[in-house]
Amino acid sequence: MKTLINIWYFYVVALFVKKPKKKLLWSVQDFNKGKLWAKTQRDPAFPNRSLWERCYSIRYDSTETLHNINQFI
Repeated sequence: MKTLINIWYFYVVALFVKKPKKKLLWSVQDFNKGKLWAKTQRDPAFPNRSLWERCYSIRYDSTETLHNINQFI
């Protein structure tokens, strides 16, 4: 049941968030855009997780997080 809810969440929220058209740079606005977009995408390796969970780590700097998100754009 949780998987079904998770799939619907990704589908519905992705309708309102647009994919960035260019590589994200090192600004606060780009970081927020990347964060919103990555939270609506599913991780290719683990479909129950979001892409944000794959790209973000407490140990990473914001530029490393943006670099990881840019690999999927």
